Amino acid sequence: MPPTNVSVSFQEEFSEAAELWNLNGLYLKLAKQKLTVNGRETELTPVEKACLRGLLCGYSPKEIAAFVHWTYGAISVELTKGLYRYVEALTGRESNTLKTWRNIPKWLEAAGYKTPAPRQDCEEALDVSAFYGRTEELNTLKQYIGNKGCRLVALLGMGGIGKTSLAAKLVQDMQGEFDFIVWRSLRHAPPLKQLLANLIPLLSQQPYSLLEDTNLLISQFIECLRVRRCLVVFDDIEMLMRSGNRAGYYREGCESYSEFMRQLSQQPHQSCVIFNSWEKPLEMELLEKKTCYACSLKLDGLPFKVARQILEAHNLSGIETEWDQLIRIYGGNPLALNIAATMIKEFFNSSISEFFSLNTLIISEPLKAILFEHLSRLDSSERQVMCYLAAHHQPASLNQLRNHFNFKEFAPLDSACQLINVLQSLERRSIIEKIANKSGIVFTLQPSVMKVTQEYCNV
Repeated sequence: MPPTNVSVSFQEEFSEAAELWNLNGLYLKLAKQKLTVNGRETELTPVEKACLRGLLCGYSPKEIAAFVHWTYGAISVELTKGLYRYVEALTGRESNTLKTWRNIPKWLEAAGYKTPAPRQDCEEALDVSAFYGRTEELNTLKQYIGNKGCRLVALLGMGGIGKTSLAAKLVQDMQGEFDFIVWRSLRHAPPLKQLLANLIPLLSQQPYSLLEDTNLLISQFIECLRVRRCLVVFDDIEMLMRSGNRAGYYREGCESYSEFMRQLSQQPHQSCVIFNSWEKPLEMELLEKKTCYACSLKLDGLPFKVARQILEAHNLSGIETEWDQLIRIYGGNPLALNIAATMIKEFFNSSISEFFSLNTLIISEPLKAILFEHLSRLDSSERQVMCYLAAHHQPASLNQLRNHFNFKEFAPLDSACQLINVLQSLERRSIIEKIANKSGIVFTLQPSVMKVTQEYCNV
């Protein structure tokens, strides 16, 4: 008999079955068979639904009993008198012909109740084995795509902050809701024509004649997004952007991506296109204000509790304040923390205390290379602001920055308007931090960014 002193919620047990099976359809069809077989209520009980999900996930009745805190005997009776008989009737088989629970998923798949796996074309393997935290951000993205129906989503943040991992986790969680999933890295800055010429035949599943007109290519691509529900991820979008200019401007030969993104957000279709970038394209600022179908999410560093999990995975040792200090130095950046943890393990016997005993901030070459790439993209005015913040160590207000740059030698930073434009550009690059404190808004750099900027600026 089932236990009377255990309160169990069956609603969440084996919920992963929903990713591969049409559960709502099965519940309704099996409920009708229940009425035929038993002549009693037509709705499956929570226990019957949980057992069905468990069997579809490949769990044996004995394993299911352990999950739901029932005895194996009680679950066996439930299945033998109920679910097994309903499945036999639903699949057109004689009563009591089911010999093993393993036939349940086989029979129901043959009857068409298994959701077809989406077609996937991902240039790179999507690894989420080292995914930490980001629950709130993941839920936000799901809200954007599900409830809000966003057609274009920008996932923003500095290098190593976890954009690719978060997008990969999103693909894993939502793949059952799409007919086709495509992942492309744009690190080599392909011309838009070349990219679309590759994707259109893939998504349309039809022979394709190359068109010369970019607008016609964009229209054909969006038509593919109308016909099938697709999730398309474009990674490394920052490589389309121009270096030595303010953030958000496309490099020569890539300007058509701006119109591409505008149409993706404004033309009706049932799909979603996500792009990951260090810097925010200028058109996204406008599109987010003009339409509800364009959304962006900027990733900040991981919270201390989650960031510590990364360090603990490397088996480091240290006191509480040292853990916090290490996380603060690297701004909660997952890649930076992994690089630092590996260095501490190899050169400091896994001791954070020994690392800090040097009394200097050590930036490894891999992290320095990423930050130098960020800095190399700045224009001259942005470099002046970054060098000032790095040299003076302390957060600076807008007025402090204005007072410093209020000289002709710093033109065009000698006006508040120009200075604000530069600060906005640095924000779009995800390389500067804006903090609200009691005295107002101040601007600063993360310690690791400050250290590398000092070297970059020779200050």
